[in-house]
Amino acid sequence: MTTAPLRKTLVLVRHSKAGHDAPTDLERPLTSKGRTMAEDLAKALDRRIPEVDLLLVSPAARARQTARPLQERLRTGLVRVEPEIYHHGPNGILGLLEPLPEVTRTVVVVGHEPTVSILAHLLHDTDDDLASQVSFGVPTATALVLEVAGPWAGLGPQQAHLSEIVTARR
Repeated sequence: MTTAPLRKTLVLVRHSKAGHDAPTDLERPLTSKGRTMAEDLAKALDRRIPEVDLLLVSPAARARQTARPLQERLRTGLVRVEPEIYHHGPNGILGLLEPLPEVTRTVVVVGHEPTVSILAHLLHDTDDDLASQVSFGVPTATALVLEVAGPWAGLGPQQAHLSEIVTARR
């Protein structure tokens, strides 16, 4: 008897609105509006995602600050700050997902544009309205929810389904 692989969820989050007054790009913090938007996004995702096994976060201040309300609201298991998210784009994120055990059901990645929209567009299995929306990029404080039917190892083009785009109130 064979068993079907467990369906998994991958949520790609673009950090919330950040200011530009910082010595380096990595140090750019969220604005006051950005903190509110991050909280609103966390509330919206809390209604959709029952729990998170792994939260992967870019080391950039704005991404870590966006991740805080997600961690608090989404009943998050493990949290890891991963430089690959900031430095290596979509391939860096895929490299982080590949070795995950198959019992890891829900992963949230907090990163940057254009990485999150490029990766969602690459993974999405259908040429539809959602594909068109992400092909132009996504605004700050946006989550792209993808359903993954196969294994994390080898996840690649057209091997997931973008089911929803969740954006914080403006």
